[in-house]
Amino acid sequence: MKYVCRDYPDLSEKVYMGKVDGGLTCIFLPKPGFKRKFAVLATPYGAINRSALVDGEEFVTPAGIAHFLEHKMFEDPAASIENKFASYGASTNAFTTHTMTAYLFSTAENFYECLDLLLDFVQEPAFTEEGVIAERSIIAQEIKMYQDQPNWAVYLGALTGMYGGHPVSEDIAGREEDLAQIDYKLLRKCHELFYNPGRMVLVIAGDIEAEELFGFIAKNQGQKQFPKLPAIKSLVPRPQPSVGEGCAAGMEVARPLFCLGLRDQLPRDWREAGRRETVVSLFLEIFIGKNSPFYNRLYDEGIIDNSFGVEYTCTPWYSHFIFGGETDDPDRLAHELLQELTRLKECGVSQQQLEVNLRKLLGLFIMDLNGLESTVMAYATDWLQEGDYLTRFEEMRKLTKKDVEDFLQSLDLDQKCLSVVNPLTYQ
Repeated sequence: MKYVCRDYPDLSEKVYMGKVDGGLTCIFLPKPGFKRKFAVLATPYGAINRSALVDGEEFVTPAGIAHFLEHKMFEDPAASIENKFASYGASTNAFTTHTMTAYLFSTAENFYECLDLLLDFVQEPAFTEEGVIAERSIIAQEIKMYQDQPNWAVYLGALTGMYGGHPVSEDIAGREEDLAQIDYKLLRKCHELFYNPGRMVLVIAGDIEAEELFGFIAKNQGQKQFPKLPAIKSLVPRPQPSVGEGCAAGMEVARPLFCLGLRDQLPRDWREAGRRETVVSLFLEIFIGKNSPFYNRLYDEGIIDNSFGVEYTCTPWYSHFIFGGETDDPDRLAHELLQELTRLKECGVSQQQLEVNLRKLLGLFIMDLNGLESTVMAYATDWLQEGDYLTRFEEMRKLTKKDVEDFLQSLDLDQKCLSVVNPLTYQ
């Protein structure tokens, strides 16, 4: 197995990259002196990937199937996968997002035994027909549990308002009525198509020798036979052109929960999406970061508290902000946010604020490299989205006032949706 080494001298980092004959891309971030090792095996198969052209033929699946498959990968009639990792002194987990599924472990000992187990249980599933039938009721309970959670309800309300029936507005676990359509045969087919090594990436960080690591991976993969990688084109639909009405609900909460969704324009591709996310990371610090005058005014006036937060997501199929938290006056908070965005569009941003916040972001980026989990997950996510995580540092360093202001001018503040969960009132 051949591999190359990329140097990032400004960050004092090296990254080794190789590809196994079977197709698996392997990325290794050496961390000398670190006791723990961390690994993730990920595929670009998530909740929105419900329809695709496979070798020219349409393949359609029910909502929630990527999440269902993630659950079943841990089934092994011989022994619990979690217990196997625990016997090696390791912790393991997995998650499904709208655009990816990932399996991971962290350990300070028995690293190669854990890596062998990770590759084997993800690539050679052992779930049964009986286990699939039993899982339906488990996931149905999970769906109901999330529906009863106010924070999840207000968040989904914002997504539904922004995107209507688009897959991004649905629960990642899917809909209860779709579970009966998910059977053993369909799950095996999805695994064969979307878990093909040629679509996946393995990212590892720790104090390990590169030559030994890549040799071990090559040996593991060389003992397996994989089906030919088909031509797969995702058929994720484009969202509706405009935002729908906001929504309000009553639930068992002490104070109103607020989510303001703001749709952004769709990027042409993943490269543009990554660039836009880098610009927005700086913009958000200037606009509503905890050191910004606007944030501190809202906090001092009691309009927001420590629960307030914001996320920005940009993909070729959906792109948006969601501002959320607890507030006594959701309408006023939404008005304040939109009014400040309007002011920034008209007046621009301060060069001094830009420089201060850019230095802060660069410092945080460097600090985050000391976290194995955060670095590995960011690298895996960026690779699946056709990017390179460590190059973001250089891109960030080059950001200018014009970059931020051009982004601001591209925002359409009419593409907004307010979702609120209010405390229940009893007569």
